[in-house]
Amino acid sequence: MFENDFMRLEMIEGIVHGTYTKTPVTLEMAKEVVKNRLAFTDHKDTPIVISDTGVKKIDRDARQYLSSDEGVKGISAAALIIKGSFSAHLINFFMRIAAFKPKMPARTFTSEEEAVKWLKQYIK
Repeated sequence: MFENDFMRLEMIEGIVHGTYTKTPVTLEMAKEVVKNRLAFTDHKDTPIVISDTGVKKIDRDARQYLSSDEGVKGISAAALIIKGSFSAHLINFFMRIAAFKPKMPARTFTSEEEAVKWLKQYIK
């Protein structure tokens, strides 16, 4: 497991489970998240499940960075666990517009179990 002031990462059966613990997520935090995730996975392509628990805001620059080639490096697939309908609507909207279109398979889920089941096909 890896944990710092604003994120927690855990590897469970070949899938990274990530949780943001501090918001708003800024560009500087997003860059640190990517650096730590790559170090945590030894720079290997790995599926990830991300919980939106505690996330109230992600700055525009952070969103753009996290959806860039650099921001998604090392992610073979991403599942986003959504707890509220507003979060689901917002994330689905961003995933459909060109500037934020995911560069790998990505889906939203309301159940972590369903997300993990879907991600298992992307474990290398």
